[in-house]
Amino acid sequence: MFDVQDVSLSYGERVILQNASFKVEDGERAAIIGPNGTGKSTLLKIIAGTIRQESGQISIPKNTQIGYLPQDIELNSSRTVLEECRTVFEVLLRYEQEMRELEGKMAEVDPESAEFDTIADRYEFLLHETQRRDLYSMDSTIGRVLDGLGFKVEDQERPCDEFSGGWQMRIALAKLLLQNPETLLLDEPTNHLDIESIEWLASWIKTHEGSVLMVSHERAFMDTLVTKVLEIDRANLFVYRGNYSESLIKRAERREHHRRTFENQQREIQHVQKFVDRFRYQASKAALVQSRIKQLEKIERIEAPLDDQGTIHFKFPPASRSAKEVLIATGIGKVYGDKRVLRGIDLTVFRGEKIALVGVNGAGKTTLMRILAGRDGNHEGSFSYGASVEHAYFAQYDKEDLHPNNTVLGEFLSTAPLSVSEKARGILGAFLFSGDDVQKSISVLSGGERTRLRLAKMLCGNANLLMLDEPTNHLDIGSRLTLEEALRQYEGSVLLVSHDRYFLDNVVTRVVEISDGSVASYPGNYSEYLSLKELQGAGDPGTATAGPRPAGETPHRIDADALADQIRSTPRRETPEQRRARQEREKKAKNRLRKAESEMKELEDALFELEELVGTLENELADPAVAADYEKSQTLTEKLTKVTGKKGEVETKWLELEEEITALREETGG
Repeated sequence: MFDVQDVSLSYGERVILQNASFKVEDGERAAIIGPNGTGKSTLLKIIAGTIRQESGQISIPKNTQIGYLPQDIELNSSRTVLEECRTVFEVLLRYEQEMRELEGKMAEVDPESAEFDTIADRYEFLLHETQRRDLYSMDSTIGRVLDGLGFKVEDQERPCDEFSGGWQMRIALAKLLLQNPETLLLDEPTNHLDIESIEWLASWIKTHEGSVLMVSHERAFMDTLVTKVLEIDRANLFVYRGNYSESLIKRAERREHHRRTFENQQREIQHVQKFVDRFRYQASKAALVQSRIKQLEKIERIEAPLDDQGTIHFKFPPASRSAKEVLIATGIGKVYGDKRVLRGIDLTVFRGEKIALVGVNGAGKTTLMRILAGRDGNHEGSFSYGASVEHAYFAQYDKEDLHPNNTVLGEFLSTAPLSVSEKARGILGAFLFSGDDVQKSISVLSGGERTRLRLAKMLCGNANLLMLDEPTNHLDIGSRLTLEEALRQYEGSVLLVSHDRYFLDNVVTRVVEISDGSVASYPGNYSEYLSLKELQGAGDPGTATAGPRPAGETPHRIDADALADQIRSTPRRETPEQRRARQEREKKAKNRLRKAESEMKELEDALFELEELVGTLENELADPAVAADYEKSQTLTEKLTKVTGKKGEVETKWLELEEEITALREETGG
């Protein structure tokens, strides 16, 4: 467990964390959420001890083993994967050797001596560690973890430096899990995993007996695992009990309470300010005005609620109409050396479809996507695009799309047509590149910034077929939601690979599974695909292998909020009965307004008299002679209390009447 108390950190004038406090108990699993750049990774680094906070305390029990997985890591190792994983057990092998030596010492030392107790304590610790980390089944444990993270048996003998950055991250994660530390700190552990590996990791974490604190944007992953959510919002940290979905409800409740409290206070301030403005220059009301000014000065102002920060905002440009059959692939096959990845694949993408390619790690999803995007010409079979089809491809790794020596603006302009280049800064601003950010070099951008830039570049074309390979990598939850909505509203066709289950559920209308080099098609979203697979396993394969829906039958998802807004904004023709009723309402409102304004004048006169009486009574009570006379002082005090209460009642009526008059004037146009 660990306890964080009042931790603060700033970089120059920018406040990253301000008095952050929370606790993670033994066995508890917590997640840190918030937009990119809010300080989630920074908080993990502070707890891991790689950077130091400006103030506050972090309490971790002595001898607690902490395992930390940063978001990016380079192994720089020429060892094989198996050899690299075995290095995790080097300390345990030393422990085992030390245990043999201690056994010899215990045989020579008096069992009743203090020295024997010291040796026995050390031996007990070493035994506990070798058993906890399962030293004696080391290779089988390594094999089980590597298999869970997607490595094939033959991969274990390959040098680590042969693997891409994403796979090296998997090796680093495997080493961390093999260490089995008491506390796990994980920064985006699912970024380079496929769905099957994510599910395996979730099951491993569920059985982990220690505490876990993770940064994640995987909603399904967090819903499955966490029991506490920590939200960082503008340097402030908020704690919610429950999983991610439950935290959203509590977050909305907190924000709504804040909004109502702020609005109530603003109404109070406006009412009092109106009174001050109305009577500021009337000498007869000077005492009343000064009283209200003091009242305003004493109010502790509540901060205005702010919109979500750090979230991209965009829509894909309208897609031109294409042929009904957008993409036709026939007999696609691919062989790497002696290994066949794809064989005889036939696939047709229809206009308006949004298709997910799924399959276990190494099934060939990215390979097929690259072939169909025209990025890999060395393959079997053929494919063709339909008439009037223009495609855009989002590669899984940005080295295919971004030039490291360019600036953000230069990279965007390198593919933007002249008509778009004039709006370049505005478009980049929608993707959170504002001010001097557009002059940043590509080489220094974070993973999230690179993803946002590549999405921005996709807006420059006229594509009616989007081919997206892991487009949500490094995007925070808010930006994923924006991308989801943009794809749902996009009228063209989409072919995508993603490990985000929620994303797939909210976007796709068909799932194409790649297995053993071949494909099978399932209608519906990802959850519906899983249900059909379950039916298939229960002996109903015919249902599961149904073909694609024609484009015209693609289910249309209704945006209820947008529909409600449209209904509210649609003008309606007024019937004669409705017109007469409206005119009658307006007549009554005008009559009430005249009466209310008369009542307002009476209340103002009454307030003036009561304010003067309060002042008179307070002056009398301040007289030493009166103060010395207990009975007189008591009588005046009771009278002052009664008059002050009456003044408060009149003020309340005045404020209520002021609000009613404002509403009536708006209704009558007065």
